[in-house]
Amino acid sequence: MNLRSVDLNLLTVFDAVITEGSVTRAAEKIGMSQPAMSIALTRFRHIAKDELFERTGRGLRPTPRALELAAPIRRALDIVTDALEHGTDFDMSRSDRSFSVVLSGIGEIVMLPTLMRRLESTGSRININTRHVAHGDMLKEMHFGNVDLYMWIVPIESSEIICTQIGNTSEVCLVRADHPYVGDSLSVNEFAALRHVTFHMPGTYGPSIIDRELWRLGLKREHSMSVHSYFDAPRVLSQTDMVCTMPRVLGRHFARVHGLKMVRSPLQLEFPVFMLWPKAAEKDKGHQWLRETLIDIFKQEEA
Repeated sequence: MNLRSVDLNLLTVFDAVITEGSVTRAAEKIGMSQPAMSIALTRFRHIAKDELFERTGRGLRPTPRALELAAPIRRALDIVTDALEHGTDFDMSRSDRSFSVVLSGIGEIVMLPTLMRRLESTGSRININTRHVAHGDMLKEMHFGNVDLYMWIVPIESSEIICTQIGNTSEVCLVRADHPYVGDSLSVNEFAALRHVTFHMPGTYGPSIIDRELWRLGLKREHSMSVHSYFDAPRVLSQTDMVCTMPRVLGRHFARVHGLKMVRSPLQLEFPVFMLWPKAAEKDKGHQWLRETLIDIFKQEEA
C-alpha cells in the first residue's frame, strides 16, 4: 500500500467511530458534519477493503477487521499527538496516552497501585488498561497492538517481541497468624506435610517446579485447593490450616493486608521475571517511560 494515499484524518475518523459506536456521536466528538463523516468513513472502508462496521439495533458493530485495526491505529494517533504537542520528549504529566498491559499477580496487586499513585500525583491523564491474556495468545495480541507490555516468569522467543529479564523473585510460604503447626520457620518435611493451596500457572503443563523438587527429595504434598489467581488465597488461608507458596513481594503484601504469617520457603526457589513488549514500540518515548517506570517500581518492591 502507498501510504501517501492515506489521509491521517481518515484514521481519526475511524478511531472516533469505533470508540463511540455511532457516526453521529463520532462526528460531534471531532467536530465534523455527519455527511462529511460518512464520506470519510466510506473512503477508509475502500482503503481497508472491508465494511468495518455493521448496523445493529444498538449502533455500529465493528467487524473482525476493524477490531484488528483499532489498537494499532489508536497507538499511531497517540504517538503522532505526543510528537506534535511535546516534541521528541515524553512528558507523562501532560500526556493522555493509553497503555494496555498484562502484569500478572505481582504487577496488578503490588505494582499497579504505585504506578497509579505516581500518575495521580502529577495530574497525568495517562490511561492504564489491564488485560487478561493467556500466555499462548500473547504474541498474537501484541502483533495486533492489543497489548503494549507483558510481565511474566516465562519468556517468549520471537523476532517481533523484545524480552528482557528485569530481576528475580524468591518464594515464601503464607499461613494464618495463629497457625498451630507453623512457627517462624518450616522444614522441608513440615512443608510437605501441610495441606496446600496451589496456584495454576497459565501456559504450563504437568507437575509444578515445587512438586518436582519435592519428588526429587522423596516427598509429596497434598493439593487441597487450586486457584487461578493469588487473590483467592488469603481469605482461605486466614480461616484454615492450609499453606500457600507465592512470590515474596506478594506474600509480604498479603501478610500485611490480611494479618497472615509469612515464612521463608524451605525449598528456597527463585524465579526470573521478564518484561516483554512489541519490537515496534522499542523507540517509542512514551513506551520507554512506561518500561522504565515499571522496572523502577519492581526493583523497589523487591528490595
